[in-house]
Amino acid sequence: MQPLLDKLKSVFKPRPVKLIGDRLYAACVTQARLPIFYIDYGIDDAIGARFELLTFHVGLVVTRLKSLPADDPRTEQARDTAQYLFDAFLLALDSTLREQGVGDLAVPKRMKKLGLVIYTRMKRWDDLWRDAAGLGAEADYAARTIFAGSDYSGETDGEGTQDAISAAVLERAQAFAIYAQNAYDAFRVDDALAGRISWPAPAALEIAEDSAETIMTSGDA
Repeated sequence: MQPLLDKLKSVFKPRPVKLIGDRLYAACVTQARLPIFYIDYGIDDAIGARFELLTFHVGLVVTRLKSLPADDPRTEQARDTAQYLFDAFLLALDSTLREQGVGDLAVPKRMKKLGLVIYTRMKRWDDLWRDAAGLGAEADYAARTIFAGSDYSGETDGEGTQDAISAAVLERAQAFAIYAQNAYDAFRVDDALAGRISWPAPAALEIAEDSAETIMTSGDA
């Protein structure tokens, strides 16, 4: 009887890579909840902006893990870890929607829409980094997504809705772009595969209150 119980325990015991994915998700949540983002950077402390900020951090880890070349011996483990991290994120979103009172029949539809938003964000940030688009392009995208927030419904992708961005918002977004680039450069695959992420510390900001001045930017996001 005992050998059978041992086998059952091994079957239902979480895979180490899943535990790593859960640990990485927790690290992303902790980083995205740092008060400095909401106090110094002025990101709206509301569910839509928090969703955007968490999506950024999860997306950075996922895309970095999936960027390894096929001939790298860590590639399979990295892709599995990225998938478990992404799954942990989606599971948390599903739970949040249900806690908000979204009905069982509506949750899959909302999750599908949110999934599209998440994919769009991840791909766009990955493209910006791969193309070395520069801090200006990264700041513009951050201003139109993270700093603009979203309604968390997935009804729209939340991009390109502003023709003008205030000077103060763009200044904060530029500071965030520096943080984003530092996080990208500091990422270490081996650390992530062990369930560790060494996030850079966001720089403290001292920026004046929003002024009426606006900086016109292109509508492309």
